[in-house]
Amino acid sequence: MTTSSTIDKRHVSAEGFDQLLGGGVPVTLPVGGEPETFVFIEPRARELGLRIEVSANDDAPDTGLRNIFARTALRDGKYYFEVVVRAPELFHDAYPVLCSIADRVQLGGMSPVQALHATLDRMSSLLRTPDSLPREREIGLFGELLVLGGLIERLGASTAVESWCGSQNEEHDFGLPDFDVEVKTTTSESRTHWIESLTQLVPKVGRSLWLVSHQLTTAGVGAGLSLPDLVEAVSTQIDPGYDQDRFANALSQAGWRDDYRKRLTTRWTRRVTSRGYRVSDTFPRLTLEDLLDRGVAMDRITEIHYRVDLDGFADTHETPEIIRLSCAFEG
Repeated sequence: MTTSSTIDKRHVSAEGFDQLLGGGVPVTLPVGGEPETFVFIEPRARELGLRIEVSANDDAPDTGLRNIFARTALRDGKYYFEVVVRAPELFHDAYPVLCSIADRVQLGGMSPVQALHATLDRMSSLLRTPDSLPREREIGLFGELLVLGGLIERLGASTAVESWCGSQNEEHDFGLPDFDVEVKTTTSESRTHWIESLTQLVPKVGRSLWLVSHQLTTAGVGAGLSLPDLVEAVSTQIDPGYDQDRFANALSQAGWRDDYRKRLTTRWTRRVTSRGYRVSDTFPRLTLEDLLDRGVAMDRITEIHYRVDLDGFADTHETPEIIRLSCAFEG
């Protein structure tokens, strides 16, 4: 790609784009192909963006970035997915990024959400040294995907993917129709799990909370699954379209990147059968309410992490079928 002539025959040259930017008037640049796509400049709104026609007013993902975001809009009776930059000093550098997203949609057959994530992933890869997902997050995401795969088999992809909220800074990992689920995964020989806060094991008002406990160990050659294997196994359960886009967005928010596929090669298998526990008054945990009742000066405690040992813990509650299925999914 050069800046002296054209980005390619599909797009206005970088020099031509700079001239349009300097004009100070609204501009709409069509990008030839399907679906209908435009690059737009809105000087008064201080916006540069990409507008791609979509079939419905689906939710737009959170990019997690300050200067580029996504939204959906209804314009002239049509729905559009828009990727917008609101930092005029970055418009020149952002233009090729928007062109790349358009190409991935029109030439590569990606959905707008997939194209956005793929483009941002490539940009991120250019700016960081080779790394991988931290091991703790790798096994944590592995455990959540095991549960998600089981939920898809029972509830269907749409409800299951919608219920996965651990990557959205929610208190619990899954919000099912009847109760919430917190997933804990360990590679320890005992069923011990780190609890990250005083609220992680507190049920929401009017809802019960279940904890799913996985114990993983490394598998032999040809056995078990790597995290990329499990991502693919769950993804194949979800039809292309809105649900697949939501799954891709949730994965991204959970820290997953496509370039991890070649790096995360450890294969995992269950050490023992996964189990579900009802988080009730007898469940081993710390809560803010309990500590306040004991007169603890909580303003003097800035952070709390603790570990619970569930080996041999007797849970007298009947485990719901959906929890049993979530514990049994193999990928």
